[in-house]
Amino acid sequence: MYRNDEEKLVDIVLGEAVLALLKGDAAINNAALIRQLQAMSAVEKNATRQRACRQAITDVRNNIKSGSNRYTHEIRDTDNVTHLFTSEGPPNGTKKH
Repeated sequence: MYRNDEEKLVDIVLGEAVLALLKGDAAINNAALIRQLQAMSAVEKNATRQRACRQAITDVRNNIKSGSNRYTHEIRDTDNVTHLFTSEGPPNGTKKH
């Protein structure tokens, strides 16, 4: 699944950042995630974890750039359930039905 331990650590650091945002009852979005990762990197004493934080920031920024041509449409139905429709479509041109 992971090519190396560094990639695994990047995912762990990302997860820790998301959990910190959730525990702080903060918004979960790319900007908040980057700020949290920057704060974690600033106080991290372990050089490997610090590199993982910086790589996670790079990954989030790259995801923002690659997702700039995608869009999401949100519809709330009568039961107050939110449905999200994206422009991505199924992978490899496969059909969902």
